[in-house]
Amino acid sequence: MGSCDVSIVSPRLDTKPWGGRKLTRFGLPLPEGEAIGEALVTADDAVITAGVGVGRTLGDLVQEAPDIRLGADAAAAVSGKHIFPLLVKLIDAAENLSIQVHPDDVLAQPLNKLGKTEAWHILASEGEGSIYIGLKQDVDTALFMEHAHLLDGTSAADLRKVQAISGETFLIPAGTVHALGAGVMVYEIQQPSDVTFRLDDWGRVDAQGNPREMHLEQGEIALRPALRPREIPGIRLDVEGSRTLLTACRYFALERLELAEMTSVLIGQATTPNVVTVLAGQLTLSGHALVAGESAVIWPGDEPVACTANADTIALRSWVPNLQRDVIAPARDAGAGESDIAALGGMTGDVAAALTGS
Repeated sequence: MGSCDVSIVSPRLDTKPWGGRKLTRFGLPLPEGEAIGEALVTADDAVITAGVGVGRTLGDLVQEAPDIRLGADAAAAVSGKHIFPLLVKLIDAAENLSIQVHPDDVLAQPLNKLGKTEAWHILASEGEGSIYIGLKQDVDTALFMEHAHLLDGTSAADLRKVQAISGETFLIPAGTVHALGAGVMVYEIQQPSDVTFRLDDWGRVDAQGNPREMHLEQGEIALRPALRPREIPGIRLDVEGSRTLLTACRYFALERLELAEMTSVLIGQATTPNVVTVLAGQLTLSGHALVAGESAVIWPGDEPVACTANADTIALRSWVPNLQRDVIAPARDAGAGESDIAALGGMTGDVAAALTGS
């Protein structure tokens, strides 16, 4: 594979009816007067602004050399499609997002799409900011769908409402009914899929009085009522606490880097694309200085890449893991027990299965 190539990407800013103006906290300049809900950091159409492939998109580079740019684990995660394997977003929910569910790979296949398992790392939460995640224990699908058909937010009372606390992480398998609550900001890592089945939008309408499109029939088929994800505790990988493994599944892993000024970490011999997003401070990575709000893609290669903090820095790193090598082995080396390691995979069960070799 040779030495690792690095590409700096420019996020795409999307207006949303529930968006706000708070992404400036994480270094993103926003257009005047627009309610920005999402900053799409990586996607097939993400434009490269520095490093390898300037002026092109991440999808261009993957299409040009899929074997080199993806690696075997990422190629498997995207079912052999020649697309960038990680969709990273920063999300500002000034209002509640729609109550929704995503299909898994099997249900998404007729649409020629991938499923959508995702994870949220809470960046900030204001007031009584909450997330809605899974049905309550005593609520069945039929009752929830009856309430969802009212399209006025009644169905929210059927969902588990969990206080959003900065620094917590939730892994949300495809099939989980969920919604991001008002006042919450998250880093989201997900399969590269745009398939969302909206079930209830709190009675929201546009300026012409029209509701957003709903997908009640498809959503009911996709919904798995037993999924009630809880916080993933994470595992510290070093004594200093500079590296914390937050969550992992077959589609992605997520790590938090907290580096004091002039300290470094090595991202070793990447076999799939890695995405490093700076939330605060400044990193130097392969000669490129990244400040808050900026992200880099480290392409597969044989040489480790050093991330050096030029100031006290917080960053998030995501990649498609080899669960045995990238998750289980370093967690064991850090002294984590088997149950704590299995918990990284949440209700996907992926890490637990890798531990038993099944």
